[in-house]
This record gives sequence, C-alpha cells and structure tokens, in this order.
Amino acid sequence: MTTVRRALAPNPGPFTGPGTNTWVVGDGAARVVIDPGPDLPEHRRLITERLGGAAVGAVLLTHGHLDHSEGAERFAREQQARLLRYPDLADGDEIHVGGLTLQAVFTPGHAPDHLSFWLAEDRVLFTGDLILGRGSSMVTYPEGDVAAYLRSLERVAALEPRLLFPGHWDPVQDAAGKIAEYRAHRQEREDLVVAALTEGPGTPGELTQRVYRSELASNPALASGAEMTLRAHLRKLVDEGRVTIDEGEVHRLVTPSPAR
Repeated sequence: MTTVRRALAPNPGPFTGPGTNTWVVGDGAARVVIDPGPDLPEHRRLITERLGGAAVGAVLLTHGHLDHSEGAERFAREQQARLLRYPDLADGDEIHVGGLTLQAVFTPGHAPDHLSFWLAEDRVLFTGDLILGRGSSMVTYPEGDVAAYLRSLERVAALEPRLLFPGHWDPVQDAAGKIAEYRAHRQEREDLVVAALTEGPGTPGELTQRVYRSELASNPALASGAEMTLRAHLRKLVDEGRVTIDEGEVHRLVTPSPAR
C-alpha cells in the first residue's frame, strides 16, 4: 500500500471545515503533493516535514479555488517541481513519479476545472472538493454545474474506489456509501426546489427562503450561498425544460416537452 500523509492547512472556516488537506503521496525518493493549499509559511513548513527529506516529483491541483491552490506556484518553485493542473492535465492523463502512477479524472461540477486523482493500484481516489469527508460539497451558480456534478459522481462510482482522500475533513472508508449519499443529497435538493415551485412562482430569493427555511432560521448568514446553490439547481431544471425564467426572474414549473 502506498503511504499517504496529510498536512492540514491552518485555514479553518465555514467552507473549509478544519482546514484544507494537502496530501503527500508516495514512498520513494520523490513524492507527489496534491493541493498545497493557502500561501502560508507555516503550512509550507508542515508539508516539507511530511516529505521526510524526499524530493517533490510533481505538485498536482484538484482545482483553482484559493484554499487549495494559492500556495501552489511558490511551493512548486521552491521544491523545483512541476506544477500540473487542468487544462495541463486532461481526463485519463497519467502522472509518473518514481514507481508511483496517478491518473487524472476530470470531475467538473463543484468547479469547471476540477480534477480527481486515481491511484489504481491501491483503488484510492483523491477527490478534492468533489466529495468531502463530512457534509456536502458546494455547487453554486455561476461556476457550479449540478448536471456535470452528478455525472462526475457517476464517473467516480464506476471506478469502485476503496478509499477517498477528500479536500476537507477525514478520509472516507466507505467510499461507495459516501458517493451514494452525495447522489441522494443532490436529488433531495432538486426535489425540494421542484416542490417549492409547485407552491407558485417566485424570485430566486423567495424560493431560497422556501427551500432552506429551517437552515436559514438558525443561520441567516447562509442565505447568499443557499441562493447560489438554488440557482445552480434551477439552471439544470431550465436546461431540462422543466422550469422557465421570465424577465422578472420569476420561476414556474412547466410540463417537460415530450421526448423525440
């Protein structure tokens, strides 16, 4: 089994949990570092400690959000390592470092440039923010794409991973169960949006209050993120011909067009 070490970035918060996970992967003289995280000297020192004197053969990014990528260029430059990210890496591309081989898996949805990394010999997947160790991933308008996100979940489910190393929180031992949970969560959210629309048309703000009423009652600060999540779901429903949006931002449920 390949050794995987975690360096937890000191950037806890409502969207990062205890902080961003940087993963140091490998056992040889050169290793792979996934998501160097924020550009903080103390975090770079911690990653270096996790390397244990080994060189860095490649620095990989799951996506460009700053909590994962801000320190990547500086860290790669200091380590004299190549920095690889989308679109430098395409779906199926392999990264070889020593005896280690990781495969890039294009998994957009949370972000349009999102990659996961598959270690086939151990059947483990580094999921970035596609799947977290706890809670749900943010899929928010305008860059979030719910339809693409669901396709990405289907893609990684087909790999049948044994273990997930997420961008936040702890590794996931029950990979299949977690993927199924995430798929069910998105369907549940979509069903709630549809149910809210059957009550009558409304602006995105009004629909957000209907769908997230209980969550917003306890934490009103979530309103902006909740509305962006709802808008991402609405875009999927519009694309499917199930919702229309008029000039006044009013949404109404419509009968889907018959398949041809």
